[in-house]
Amino acid sequence: MRRPARPQALRILIPGFALTFLMLALCIWPPSLAVSLEGRIYDSFLRSAPRHPVTGSVAVVDLDEASLARLGQWPWPRYRVARLLEKIREAGVTAVGLDVVFAEPDRTALRPLSGEMRRDLGVGIGLEGLPPEALDTDRALAEVLAGGPFVLGYPFDFDAATGASCVLHPLRASVRSDAGGEDYPNLFDAPGVICNLPILARAAGSSGFFNVTPDPDGILRRVPLVIRHKGLLYPSLSLAVYLSVHGGNVVLETGSDGAESLRIDGKVIPLDRRGNLLVNYRGRRLTFPHVSAAALLDGTADPAALRGKMVILGTTAAGLKEIRTTPLDAAQPGAEIHATVIDDILSGDPIAQPRWAHGLQVLLVLVPGFLLTGLLARERAIWGLVAIIPSIAGIWLGSWWLLAYRQIYLPPLIPAVTLATVFTLLTSLRFLQADREMRERTRKLALTQDAIIQSLAALAETRHHETGGHIQRTRHYVRALAMRLREHPRFRDYLDDSAVDLLFRLAPLHDIGKVGVRDSILLKQDQLTPEEYEEMKRHTLYGSETIRLAKNFMGEDSFLQVADEIALTHHEKWDGTGYPHGLRENGIPIPGRFMAVADAYDAIISPRVYKSALPHEEAVHILRVKRGSHFDPDVVDAFLEAREEFRGIAARFVGTGVEPEPPAGA
Repeated sequence: MRRPARPQALRILIPGFALTFLMLALCIWPPSLAVSLEGRIYDSFLRSAPRHPVTGSVAVVDLDEASLARLGQWPWPRYRVARLLEKIREAGVTAVGLDVVFAEPDRTALRPLSGEMRRDLGVGIGLEGLPPEALDTDRALAEVLAGGPFVLGYPFDFDAATGASCVLHPLRASVRSDAGGEDYPNLFDAPGVICNLPILARAAGSSGFFNVTPDPDGILRRVPLVIRHKGLLYPSLSLAVYLSVHGGNVVLETGSDGAESLRIDGKVIPLDRRGNLLVNYRGRRLTFPHVSAAALLDGTADPAALRGKMVILGTTAAGLKEIRTTPLDAAQPGAEIHATVIDDILSGDPIAQPRWAHGLQVLLVLVPGFLLTGLLARERAIWGLVAIIPSIAGIWLGSWWLLAYRQIYLPPLIPAVTLATVFTLLTSLRFLQADREMRERTRKLALTQDAIIQSLAALAETRHHETGGHIQRTRHYVRALAMRLREHPRFRDYLDDSAVDLLFRLAPLHDIGKVGVRDSILLKQDQLTPEEYEEMKRHTLYGSETIRLAKNFMGEDSFLQVADEIALTHHEKWDGTGYPHGLRENGIPIPGRFMAVADAYDAIISPRVYKSALPHEEAVHILRVKRGSHFDPDVVDAFLEAREEFRGIAARFVGTGVEPEPPAGA
């Protein structure tokens, strides 16, 4: 197999390596479009991967639509919330995370309500004999919280430094850092917080934030487990619930670019640099057991559904706006997302993107990109196609397998795009190179053809010395006719650029057959006898035979076919009285019809040994008279339109001077 020359290989290697390095830069600093597409790929992988079963240790107590319809809109009076929490605790749960915040005093409590009525209406409410929990519902709720096992939720405020006097519960964690300076520079840093009432926060003794961070496309793929606030670390609600049950020594491990993992007594929870957990969703909504809050309050719920479980108290009611879009569901309740995170921690199977996976992604860009570039520099493009199809499929399937069975996400987009882009660019470059080479070969072939044609025409000239100028004039006449008739309905399908160029280059061969005519006839200065004229007419057959001998060696070719038609038929007449075969009208090939007009005009205006030259006007008159008898009427009409151009050509090629041939298509 022929190998490309070194300069040709370099023209493939250099852009191939440059493109690979460009894709490497996109891999290290991905643009927003790539991040968005990788998110979509991640979603499709997660949807198609086998579902991991839930541990059975997490449940949801649901402030559902039925509960709101039966007991009124949210927020409920705090005494009702206290009763609900008591019911949950009595069911034997291990911990309860409250996906709600109690930021203001309960305005439904009777004591503050009585004060407001006295202030506004001048009428008080008799409070004697009423139960204490009705008079101060916040205190009643605090007493229930103090009995445990409850974890309050709250949101951090990233817009303002609010909540200066909040009672929060920091994460008791040590930090192990590989970087100098600040231990966790890239964690979310919240300046403010919307906190629970201090009486409630102190009573609960544990709390966690419930902020989530959807990706730019609005899909919630990851949630923060740790956020920094005023220099301290705070846990998410899910993490706080888990720790309230299992405890353990917590270590936050960070690298040079941010957080990497959270270790709890040897259990490793992978994080990204911002402290986010990539959630391994278990399924669509209602994947975890749900118990209606109203059913718990009225005693119709089965306590066994909650016994021994960690519980998230939240809502699936659409009106409370706690619905999120996830990779598996367009409308998944926030409470289920918290439950999923707890289940991921319990199972130890959240999705990870370890540092080595990023290194592997870099290698999957560089190594295949370089190898494909080297292959395409040496082999045909088909071998590159054979290489990239299984490579892209392997990268894609390998990435899916890692996610499905090893909970590791290795984004396949940029490695796959690198192979496809390198292949497309380099094969396009190879095609352009081949096209340039083909055009150069075609140009050289055209030059070779012209050289052969000029040599053959020169051979005729050695026999008939006055034909030199005739050869140059007639080829320009023929082109002038062809250019006039390019848009004519009878000729436009034939007269494309290549056909016009062929006619121009081959016209000099019309009299090549004269080399076969005896000197006594060809150079005779007197009028030819009928027998001699018949011999002269045979020059059309001699020329055709010469060209056909070449066709036998080279095979059928439009180049030789046109040359044959010119040599053989340029003395045929429109009315069928011409020679050598008496063809008529459209039976005469187009090249022969064009050559007939050009040859006749030049013969009329040129001196011969047997006649004097006639003026241009006389030639125009003769051709007009013979329109439709000797010559194709449309070709004569084209001549009449171009007659001044013919006059200029005749003046330019006087005698035997040869003007350099213009470029093809000029």
